[in-house]
Amino acid sequence: MQLMPRRFVIATLLACSIIGLTSCSQSQIYAADKSSGVYVAIPNGWHKISSKQLNSAEAKSTADGAAERIASVVWQEAYSTSPATTPLSIFSLDAPDGAVVYVRVRDLGYDDLNSISYNSLRNLILPITTWLEDPTKANSKFVLYDDYERVEKIARGVRTTYTFGDPSGISETVDQTALVSDDRSRIYVLLVRAPTKYFKKHSKELQAIGDSFTVRGNK
Repeated sequence: MQLMPRRFVIATLLACSIIGLTSCSQSQIYAADKSSGVYVAIPNGWHKISSKQLNSAEAKSTADGAAERIASVVWQEAYSTSPATTPLSIFSLDAPDGAVVYVRVRDLGYDDLNSISYNSLRNLILPITTWLEDPTKANSKFVLYDDYERVEKIARGVRTTYTFGDPSGISETVDQTALVSDDRSRIYVLLVRAPTKYFKKHSKELQAIGDSFTVRGNK
């Protein structure tokens, strides 16, 4: 896979302020939550799945601790290249039709405060650390492309790019950024994922989304 330099910064963002995000570029949509100081640039024409829709879908979860996690969500939003993408599918590991972007800000509970680490951030949706330490336990299609520290104004964490086989065996590539605030009270997550063939074909566009993820904190 041809990936752009991991610290590449979108040129248009250099000319943007968080106040004038929506008018900076007609080729991009800015998903932003001013209250938490988070934004990410999405290619124009993608289909939005609102926070309200995601909250409603997530509320149907019966997983242990789901209710507590939902209650602590500050903001979440998703975008897809396909209008057929459903809110529920955003929370699935199944390879999407085209590409999906999901951004989430969540307050951490007391137990999370004591246990959060770079490994737990890296293992947010899949046991990446375990797969790296013991390849015999890894997903059969797992490949790690990049993994490095990402530092923002008020948060730090890891950005990890990898491929794995989804529950149906389809190769899926994920560009995952997970950050924790410096006071360890809040987590910021960006997931960009697509079938691997799609990701390779559109790698420049998809990686630019991850590069644009910005966390400035509460105003």
